[in-house]
Amino acid sequence: MDVDVRVTQLLCSRLCHDLVGAASAVNTGLEFVSEDSGDPEALGLLQKSADRMTRRLNFFRGALGFGGGRQGPLSLGEACELAHGWYADAKPQLHWNSEMTAAGENGALSVPGIKMLMLMTLLGEECLARGGDVDVHVVALDDDSGGGGGTGLGVAVRAAGPGARLADDLAAGLNPSCPPDTLTARNVHAHWAQCIAHSQAAFLESETAPDEVRFAVLLP
Repeated sequence: MDVDVRVTQLLCSRLCHDLVGAASAVNTGLEFVSEDSGDPEALGLLQKSADRMTRRLNFFRGALGFGGGRQGPLSLGEACELAHGWYADAKPQLHWNSEMTAAGENGALSVPGIKMLMLMTLLGEECLARGGDVDVHVVALDDDSGGGGGTGLGVAVRAAGPGARLADDLAAGLNPSCPPDTLTARNVHAHWAQCIAHSQAAFLESETAPDEVRFAVLLP
């Protein structure tokens, strides 16, 4: 069965919207409960769990949903906020470098590109089971010299840390020729990121080195 991309995104938007509302209600209820007598440790654990659920749902709504922004199309600034929300309790540290703003603002990085970038940060975290650093770069490229370096917008995510590796199932998901019936819940987001890259006439590449995995794409 062929599934329309827009329909898929709208379903994700609806699912995340309803679940975020429920998570927010839990947070509000916990605030009232904390004013009364109760076990502070148990309440703290509940609040932490509810907050984590809200942050992760908001990330998925931005990365997978239709539109994804609070007031319309997803912006680069919102993506940065959502990605940091995801990493708030992750083992690796996320570094959203300053040159991103100059290269990606004012529509230079389209909404599909922003969503792809968010999924790349998720892939970066999954490469670092023992922690480390995930560095994000968006750089405007201009090859006036004719050296063959290409022009466009370079988007890159570098995951570096002890034992960094790209799992086989994620690598399979990044393969554009991956048969749909071989995808799983563990690697479908990798395939989705590659599909977004293809929709922008680009290709999401991965490269591994000792204690390091890199994801990069050149958008025309």
